[in-house]
Amino acid sequence: MIARNAARTLAAMFLATAAAVAGPATASAAPAGATDYTEVHVWASDVNVRNAPSGTAFEQCKSYPSRANCQVVATVSRTTVTAYCQKVGETVSDAGYSSRWWTYLKSPSGQWGWVNNVYITGDEHLAHVADCGF
Repeated sequence: MIARNAARTLAAMFLATAAAVAGPATASAAPAGATDYTEVHVWASDVNVRNAPSGTAFEQCKSYPSRANCQVVATVSRTTVTAYCQKVGETVSDAGYSSRWWTYLKSPSGQWGWVNNVYITGDEHLAHVADCGF
């Protein structure tokens, strides 16, 4: 009995650790195990925040953020938001700027999703935002 309880405890710890390492689980959830957030400023109006609800679509969006892989889940306008990490995805050009980097952030409505860095104040690759580990 003690061995079975110990095995269950170890299995639960393993699953919790695996979930924390895996990154975000759903479009509306904060990244699992995330502790290093930073603030970024979205300088433009009506910027699409993109993600996918779950399953294969979510994995494709997470692997390569793009307008084709990720649906609009919210919009943000000229505001400061919480960012988790950034990664390379589709290149977006607007207002004379281009960026292939996308930042995973939390919109004011609470939705987590991707915004291309062309709409975030700073360089193409934001020095103060961590690169995504997923």
